[in-house]
Amino acid sequence: MGATTRQGLWDGLFERLEVARNLHARAKWSSAEADFRGLLADLETEDADELGPEERQQWTELVVRSYLGLSNPVYALYGSLDRALALCDQAAEIERASPDPRMASLVHVQRGVLHSRAGQPLRALGDLTRALREPGLVDHRDLATTFLNRGAVHSELGDFSQALRDYEAALNHAEALGHAQFVAFSLHNVGYALYTLGDLPVALDSMERAVAADPNWDDGIPELGRAEVLFESGLLADAERLLDDAASRLSHAALRLEHAEAEWFRARALLGLHRFDEARAQAARARRRFERAGQRSMAALAGVLELEAQLIEASRAPTRPDRATTRRRARQALAVAAIGDEAGPTLGYHPGHSARFVAARWFVLGSELDAARDVLSTLPRVLPRAPLTVRIQHYTAQAELAFASGNRARGVRAVRAGLSLLADHRSRLGAVESVTAAAAHGVDLTRLDVEAAARTGRPSALFDAVERGRATFAGTGRVTPPEDPEAAALLTEARGLLAKARELGPAEARERERLTRRAGRIQDEVRERSWRHAGNAGAVQRPVTTQELRSVLARHAGTSPVVANYLVIDDVVRCVRVDARGVAAYDMGPAADVTESVRRLAADFGMAANELIPAPLRAAAQASAERNLKRLDDLLLAPLRADGDLYVVGREPLLSVPWSALPSRSGLRTAVNSYVARGRTDARPSGKRRLLAAAGPGVPHGAAEARAVGEQWAGATVLTGDDAVTERVRTALATHDVVHLATHGQHDADNPLFASIDLADGPLFAHELDGTPLPGSVVILSSCEVGGSTQVLGGELLGLTSVLLRLGARAVIASVAKLSDELAARVMPRLHAHLRETDDPEAALAAALADVAQPVPLVCFSSVEGLSAD
Repeated sequence: MGATTRQGLWDGLFERLEVARNLHARAKWSSAEADFRGLLADLETEDADELGPEERQQWTELVVRSYLGLSNPVYALYGSLDRALALCDQAAEIERASPDPRMASLVHVQRGVLHSRAGQPLRALGDLTRALREPGLVDHRDLATTFLNRGAVHSELGDFSQALRDYEAALNHAEALGHAQFVAFSLHNVGYALYTLGDLPVALDSMERAVAADPNWDDGIPELGRAEVLFESGLLADAERLLDDAASRLSHAALRLEHAEAEWFRARALLGLHRFDEARAQAARARRRFERAGQRSMAALAGVLELEAQLIEASRAPTRPDRATTRRRARQALAVAAIGDEAGPTLGYHPGHSARFVAARWFVLGSELDAARDVLSTLPRVLPRAPLTVRIQHYTAQAELAFASGNRARGVRAVRAGLSLLADHRSRLGAVESVTAAAAHGVDLTRLDVEAAARTGRPSALFDAVERGRATFAGTGRVTPPEDPEAAALLTEARGLLAKARELGPAEARERERLTRRAGRIQDEVRERSWRHAGNAGAVQRPVTTQELRSVLARHAGTSPVVANYLVIDDVVRCVRVDARGVAAYDMGPAADVTESVRRLAADFGMAANELIPAPLRAAAQASAERNLKRLDDLLLAPLRADGDLYVVGREPLLSVPWSALPSRSGLRTAVNSYVARGRTDARPSGKRRLLAAAGPGVPHGAAEARAVGEQWAGATVLTGDDAVTERVRTALATHDVVHLATHGQHDADNPLFASIDLADGPLFAHELDGTPLPGSVVILSSCEVGGSTQVLGGELLGLTSVLLRLGARAVIASVAKLSDELAARVMPRLHAHLRETDDPEAALAAALADVAQPVPLVCFSSVEGLSAD
C-alpha cells in the first residue's frame, strides 16, 4: 500500500473518531459506543510494532482517544465508574509507550470527567488541574473540553467565580477552534456561572447566544439552564413548563444526572406554585435518581425538598398537625442533615444546612421552640455564598422562631434582612414582569410577618407589616428603555397580524384564530427577550408606616382623608383604617362574598353596556348592578365611616371593585392603589399642561369624544382616524401631561403585559411602554376593562394601569368593567373640564360622575399626596 493510500487510511480513521466524538457531545450514547468500539476493533487489526514512527503516533492517538471516548457512553449507559475507569487504564497503558505528552494529559482529563460525574468533585478537580499544568494540552478542542469540565467541578464545589473564569477560557478556545458545538457549550456555561453569581439577565442573554450558536442542540441542557435562571428570577410557572420539557429531552438523551437535576428544580418550582402533591412526587423521583447515580449531596437536597413540601402544606392547613407528626418530620429532616453533612456541599447548596432549616420549622410548627432554637444554633449566622433562595429560607426560619417565641423585634429584623436581599435581587432585573415575579421568593417571609402582626392585635403593626412586604416589589422597573430593535420589529409584526385579524368577518373565524395564535407566539418571544434586560431601577421604595402616614393625613385634615388598607387573612377580608386621629382594624367578612359580588357586578356592567341587548334587559342589569354596588358598599365601606377623601389600598379582588361608583362615594374623592406609594406631590392647578386625545377604531363616539376633550384644553393635540397610530401615542405618553385615549382595549389575564389599547395600526401593548419614563402625567383610558390587573405569584399586580403607575404616571383613570362608548362620551368632557381647573384627577372624576344617573365603573388609580419619596 502506497504512502498516499496509507495516509488516506489514517485520515479516514480520524474522521470516524470525530464522528464518534460528536455523537458523544450530542449525548447519543448508544451510537457513540458502537462507533468507538468499531473504531477500536479496526485499530486492533493494525500491528503497532510494524508501524513507522509517524504512523505509530497516529495509531496511538486514535487508540487512546477511542478508549477515553468510549468511557463516556459506558458510564452513561451502564452507570459503572469501575468499567469506565478501566477503559482509561487501557488508554494509559498505550500512552505510556508514546513520546507524545498530549496523551498523558488526555487521560488525566477523562479521569477528571468521570470522577466529576460520579460525585467525586475533589478528585476530579485534582485530575483536571494536573492536566492543565502539564505541557501536553495544546489543541484548542482539548483545552476547551478541559476548561469546561473544570468549570463544572468548580461550580459543583461552589466556587462560581473560578468556574466563570474557566468557562470564559473555554469560550476563547472554542472560538479559536471555530466549532459551533463548543462555542454553544461554553456560552451556556458562562451563562450558568453568571446566574449563580446573581447576574440573571446577562445569564439569560449568554444562554440565548448559546442556542443561536448551535440551533441543533436538542439534548435538554439549554432548556435546563434557562429554566434554572427563570426559577431564580421568580418566573416559576414559566420555569416549571420549561423544566417539564427539559426533563423529557434529557431522559431521551440518557443524561441521567441532568435529568434528575431537572426533576429537582421542577419540584422546587411546583412547591413555589403550591402544587404540593406534585412537588413531593417529583422530588422523590429526583432523589431516587440521584441515589442510583451516587450523587449523595443532591439526593439529600431532594429529600429535604420532600419534607419542605409537607411542611409548607401543613403550615397553611386550617388545623395544625399533632406534635407527634411534627416531631417525626423534624427528626427525618435531621437524619437527612446528617447525610448531607457527610456528602458535603454541591452547586452552592449545603444539604445539611437546608435540612436543618426545615427541621427547625417543623419543630416550630409543633411548638417545640427550644428544639428549633437548638437546631438553628448549629448553623452559621450568615450564608454569604449560598443561593438567594437558601438565604431567604434562613431568614424565614429565624423569623418564624422569633415570632413564635414572642420576640417580635428579632422577628421583624429577620424579615427586614430577608426583604433587603430580595430588594437587591430585584434591582438587578430590568423588566417590570421580572421585578414583580421576584416577589414569589418572599411569599413565606411576608406571610409570616403579616400573620405575626395580626396576632399582636395592634392595627398599626398589621399596616406596617403589609406595606413592608408590598414596598419591596413596588415602584418602577427599568427607568431607561433598552435599545432592542428586534423586539420592536417583533411587536410591529404582532400588531399587524392582530390588526388584520380585527378586519376579518365572522365567516373567516379560522383565519382570525390562526393570525391571533401567530401573534401570541411573537408576543411570547418579545416577553422572553425582556427578561434579558439588566436592571437600573435604583433604590427600592422605603415602606410607608402608619406614623408617617398619619402625619401626612393631618396636613389634609380639612378633607377628612382616610386610608383603607385591605388584605385577606384566612379567607377573611380585613381592613386597617388610618386617619389623622388614629388607626383601627376591621373584619369585613368572607373574601368569597366579596369575590362573588365583584363577579356578579362585572356581569351586570357587561350586560348594561351591550347595546345589542334589548333595553329592558339592560335596565334590569343596571338595577342589579346598583344592588351589588350597595352590597359592596355595606360590606367594605360602611364600617369605616369614611365621609371625606378615601384612599383604598389592596390587592385582588379589591382592585376590581368600581370604588367611585359605590353609593357612599358619590361626589367624593376616591383613589385606589395596590400599595401606599410615595412621591406624589400635592395637587396644584397649572396653566402649562399639554394634552393629547386619541380615538381608536370601532368606537362609535370615539372621534367626537376625543374632539370634545380636546376643546377643554388650549393647544391640545387630537388624533383620530388613521392619525391615531401607536407610535404617536407612545411618544405622547412620554411627553404630555394629560393623555386621553378613547379606544377599545382589553386586559389579558394570562399575559398581563400584553394588555392593550386598540389604535389605527393595531394594539398598543403595555409591554411596549415598559421602560418609558412618564412625566408625572394623568392618563385617562376610556376603554372597556383595560383597568383590570392580574395578581401574580407573590401578590404583585400586572396590567396596563400598574405599568403606567410604575413608569411614573401621577394618576390613571380607567374602567374596571365594561363601559359603553356612549356613556364614556358623555362623562369624559366633563371630567376634563374639572381636571383643567383643578389638576386634581380624583376630584375631577368625582365631579364628573356626581349626577350621572347610572353607575360608571371608572376608577382613579393614584396615591396619597405628600408622602416623601426619599
